[in-house]
Amino acid sequence: MASRVLLSEGVPVPLSGRQLDLLGVLVAHRGAVVSKNELLNRVWPGQAVEENNAAVHVSALRRALGREAIATVAGQGYRFALPLRQDEDTSHDSTDRPVEPISPIVRPRALPSAPVAMHGRGADLQALLSRLVRHRLVTVVGAPGVGKSTLALACAHERRQAARDGAVWVDLLSGDDPSDPLPAVASALGLDPGTDLQTLLALLRPMSLLLVLDNAEIAGARAATFCHAVLENTEDVALMVTSRKVLRVPGERVLRTPPLSVPPAGAGVDESLMHGSVALFVDQVRALGQPFALGLHNVAQVTALCRRLDGIPLALQLAAGRLAMFGIDQLCERLSDRYRLLTRGTQAGPRRHQSLRACMDASLALLDDVEQLVLRRLEPFEGGFTLEMATAALSDRQLDAWTVAEALEGLVDHSLVQVDAEDRPRYRLFDGIRAYGLLLLEETGEIEIARCQHARAMSQLFDRAERALQMMPDARWIAEFSPELGNVRAALDWCLEHEPVRGLGLLAHSRALFELLQLAQETAWRHAAYEAELPAELPPAVLARYCIDHAGLLAPHDPKRAAIWYRRGVTVSRTAEDPALRYLALCRQVVEDRELSQAAMRYAMGELVALAGRCEGAHAARLKLWGLAARAHVWRVEGQAAEADEAMCASLQLAQEVGASRWVLDDLHRLMELQVGHGQPLRSAALVRQWEDGASRASGINTANGEFLQRVLGCLAAVLLAEGRTEEARDVLTGIVTPKPSRGVYRDSRSDSRHDSRSEGQADAQGESQSDAFDRLLPVFAWLAFEEGRDQDAARLTGYAGQAYSPIRADPLPPWGSLVQRMRARLDGFSMARLQDEGNRWDEPRAMVAALARTAGIAASFGGRGC
Repeated sequence: MASRVLLSEGVPVPLSGRQLDLLGVLVAHRGAVVSKNELLNRVWPGQAVEENNAAVHVSALRRALGREAIATVAGQGYRFALPLRQDEDTSHDSTDRPVEPISPIVRPRALPSAPVAMHGRGADLQALLSRLVRHRLVTVVGAPGVGKSTLALACAHERRQAARDGAVWVDLLSGDDPSDPLPAVASALGLDPGTDLQTLLALLRPMSLLLVLDNAEIAGARAATFCHAVLENTEDVALMVTSRKVLRVPGERVLRTPPLSVPPAGAGVDESLMHGSVALFVDQVRALGQPFALGLHNVAQVTALCRRLDGIPLALQLAAGRLAMFGIDQLCERLSDRYRLLTRGTQAGPRRHQSLRACMDASLALLDDVEQLVLRRLEPFEGGFTLEMATAALSDRQLDAWTVAEALEGLVDHSLVQVDAEDRPRYRLFDGIRAYGLLLLEETGEIEIARCQHARAMSQLFDRAERALQMMPDARWIAEFSPELGNVRAALDWCLEHEPVRGLGLLAHSRALFELLQLAQETAWRHAAYEAELPAELPPAVLARYCIDHAGLLAPHDPKRAAIWYRRGVTVSRTAEDPALRYLALCRQVVEDRELSQAAMRYAMGELVALAGRCEGAHAARLKLWGLAARAHVWRVEGQAAEADEAMCASLQLAQEVGASRWVLDDLHRLMELQVGHGQPLRSAALVRQWEDGASRASGINTANGEFLQRVLGCLAAVLLAEGRTEEARDVLTGIVTPKPSRGVYRDSRSDSRHDSRSEGQADAQGESQSDAFDRLLPVFAWLAFEEGRDQDAARLTGYAGQAYSPIRADPLPPWGSLVQRMRARLDGFSMARLQDEGNRWDEPRAMVAALARTAGIAASFGGRGC
């Protein structure tokens, strides 16, 4: 512009000096947007002029050059849009010099404001900063609404001083075409949205910059291509990408954003506020102007709310917005319909953040048809699943195993399925995503199909699991199959109403799971649900298993009903064409049926001997354990204690060899009762001492091996009493059980305080262990009192044992008969009955005091009232 003249076809165009200055600024920045303020500063430097001056002069230039010459970019400024070429009349002055195009000037936008508060993200922020220091492309992925953008924005503010040209934030949803990242990136850099990739790369090449691409899942493969091009063509440009899906670009490092931490059940107020989910919820409620304080009256509800919402920030923010309407109790109750409840999000944010349903719908739209189908059909899985379980449940004529595996991998990439990276990966869905899956199943009418496929898969799995137990130790088996407890429960619940035949099969195959997890009460009510009406089309093998298992659950409390079910189970097993099943049914009837006569026992033993050769093979060690238990029981009933002792020792050694830890505990209890009932030393004393020595060196009573040591010590105490070493037996028993303070003197004859105050898995672990140990060892304590000359305490303990409740003891013939017979040598019948009646009204603390009293009758005044 040295001549200060604008020519049009050789004729000067009449323009003022200001208009020429303005045109010069626009041409110098060709392709870039020049803001109105910058034009005013360049054309009228240091002067105060009206803002519309620039618009007036731009209008004049358009009249001279055409309306398309200068484009208006709404809200940003003006851009010169005509191509430039060298004047032909002056070409002779520069024939040897190529024309150098004018490069646009990069003017990055300022970062959005930093997040006001970052609850529970300190460690995640440091992890992201650390990755950005070492890698040029970091993708922040996570479930819908988990807070990826918030974390990335906080990181961008932390890192903007580390790069010479700062940090640039690019929201790919802000452009006209979200599927193409180029226009959004160009606009964020202050360039023409139509800038091509090569020009953009040329401008980025000399820069030192952190470029943040937000919501890259929208652009998909084009975002990945752009990131790869930037990495290949620049040296000092780092990329941070937020996405619901991994880009899969060479050099990419992934940071998976976890949900906010949730306090454990029972956490106090201060501890709960240290967890990000609770802190965010409370802060959001207060930000809405509600007078809310976390206290002892509501901390449990708030913690439960955060747990049910998976610690997802968006869900917590939406829930906070509904607190004023419903209150915390109603809010928790309505979470079963969370996708209608959690609406009314911020109006300033994107549409997908205005409700939980919109957020999930946006993620669903990114999936192909197969991935959407698999996401829906995974909903029934509770507590997670393996790849094998997913393929078993979902594979059919339309979907083969490979298709299911690829779809599952896609869901993991989209952060809709979480995976625990272990030797055997385990997958799971957040509760919120499972609830969304249920919503989709309802809308597509596929609930019955999904539930049926899930139940079929669980039935197949535990059919294999039951066979695997024959060749696996308890510890290994429970480690592999206990994670499926939630899935088994869900399948059993559905089968009860819709497929009872499959449900009964699954109940039989999963018996070991409930037994090893000590869930006897749950097993009992699940069996009771089928008792009134068994399906007519039930296969004989399944019916026999149900009858025997149900009888075993009834035997400790209702032996007469149990006997009926045992007889039915044995009868049906004879029609099942399965000798192993028939063998098991006979063994369990002999061992557990209290109503079985000695003649019937001998007949059953004859059948067992005939079947043994067909059943006790190399992979039937656990079946052989039942055979040994049956032999030991019959010998004990017939008074052959030495033979019973020998069979029990063989059973214990075999159980230890195959890793049947639960069987070892039960055998030790049976051995203890055999010793109490016999009253004389047995050959098993050497084995008991050997095991006691090893268990004592390995662990204490309250360690992981504590229950085993307790059982061994119980046997040892009985051995010591049989050998006349009373004081040593007392020391052993005192180490197991310590008397507790009494809440009262007598028990209510209509209820047992220990039973009423304890539900399965909810009592204090140490107290429950001591209570159970005392119940198991009652015969030994009564024997100790008798041997010490405390005959009245011994008699009262036999009366207390008549009401004692122990879910573990399953021996049908405890040794009380032998003990009472010995006591009658010192006490007449009237005194014995009176003392037993007194003991029958004792509570547990009083019974413990009597069991370990040094002086006869000391328990009579315990609690302030005599007997």
